[in-house]
Amino acid sequence: MSESGSSFRRAPSIVISAATVGVVTASIASLIHPVSAEAATPKYPSWSDVQHAKANVQAQQQMVTKINGLVGQLQSAATAAGIQAEMANETYLQAQGALQAATQNANQLQKQADAAQKTAETSSIRAGLLASHLMRTAGTNGSMNLLLEGGDAGAADKLLYQLGTMSQLTEQSKVIYNQAISDRNTAKSAAAQAKAAADARQKAADAAKQAETAASTAATASQSAVTTQQQKQSQLTAQLASLKNVSLNVAQQYVAGQQAIAAAKAAAAAAAAAAEKQREEAAAKKAEQQREAAQAAAQRAAAQQAADRAQQQPGGGQAPAAPAAPVAPAAPAAPAAPAPPSAPRPPVTSNGAPNQAIVSAMLQYAYAQIGKPYVMDGAGPNSFDCSGLTMMAYAYAGVNIGGHGVVYQYEQAQALGQLVPRSQAQPGDLIFWGTAPYGLYHVGIYIGGGQMIAAPQPGENVKVEAVWGSPINVVARPSMGR
Repeated sequence: MSESGSSFRRAPSIVISAATVGVVTASIASLIHPVSAEAATPKYPSWSDVQHAKANVQAQQQMVTKINGLVGQLQSAATAAGIQAEMANETYLQAQGALQAATQNANQLQKQADAAQKTAETSSIRAGLLASHLMRTAGTNGSMNLLLEGGDAGAADKLLYQLGTMSQLTEQSKVIYNQAISDRNTAKSAAAQAKAAADARQKAADAAKQAETAASTAATASQSAVTTQQQKQSQLTAQLASLKNVSLNVAQQYVAGQQAIAAAKAAAAAAAAAAEKQREEAAAKKAEQQREAAQAAAQRAAAQQAADRAQQQPGGGQAPAAPAAPVAPAAPAAPAAPAPPSAPRPPVTSNGAPNQAIVSAMLQYAYAQIGKPYVMDGAGPNSFDCSGLTMMAYAYAGVNIGGHGVVYQYEQAQALGQLVPRSQAQPGDLIFWGTAPYGLYHVGIYIGGGQMIAAPQPGENVKVEAVWGSPINVVARPSMGR
């Protein structure tokens, strides 16, 4: 196995933000128009063309060269379309994870806002009762109990202001007044955070929908490229056998070699494009984070000004600044599917070697899926995408490898210290393609001897195949230390 690959770094856990959604959206934009098979349909030779070429050595060689070129074009088109489809699928999975995180965050903040609003309403009612009592004590005509009469938020603010002007406030009354001010400010802050979270959730939902559309479009293009390749390849192989006066089996081996060369070139080009895309997304994320930091600073300044104004209110200057609303905890990444009830639970080991019981159970599951089609977002039982297959194979062996997504699986392996050099790969290890961590788009299960089990791309089925192209220079060993 070759040692070429890319450097990697620790990626943060998913925390929904405008930057997160913005980067996902940028990824989608680059996938809306997947690579087409060919701008113009090539002209394939007929059997008549082949027979005429055989009559002349020079013409025969030219025909062989032409067929070689067509074989390479078909393979390059299929490989490029497949990589585009896998990239689009991974972007969709990341968008789904961001949506899940945004939904959890929005729900949690809305609950906090609702609770803060109820607390503020209770405090305002207490303040209203206090105001009414003080006015009756002072003999003032009229009622300040606006909230009890169904007053709106503006009336509540007016009530609190007027209560703060009353000179009759006792120390106990000031406590009630100050608490009402504090609860009102907390409720406003919580409502603003809930609104921002709801907006972020909607952006994440829109991004997920766009990603799904882009992934579906790319999958259709990949399916078409693979179908065209399959339709044309058998005829081209037979024509080569006739031209070169060799058996069909020898011609098939020759074509396989030509395809491997074309696939490697297409994969290298895709890897370069993925690396450039990752650099662009990193720059976009940094710019978005800087914008968010500037907005946060402006919000803090505005909050401080509001607090200063509140402290300057009449009534002893006792109104406290609005307390910071509680920060919602980060939403977890999308969880992996649970292991089936009948899945074995292998014993624990303490070194870096693979746990053979886990590997055996996982490979048993993976081999059983051979022949099932690649389907975007597939995680069994009848179809799989690449990370769906690896997730479910390890889930069957009782191991959670980080969720449904190439990036999730790489990140967890990195966090748990399960990455080892690819030169030390052993059966059961996970092999990754792309640029770590955010440019990763494909994963397979190494089985030894330069072979792997993988769900390759739309239009193909789960199969055993050679490790192709240039995977990154580390593999993940989820069975390590178990």
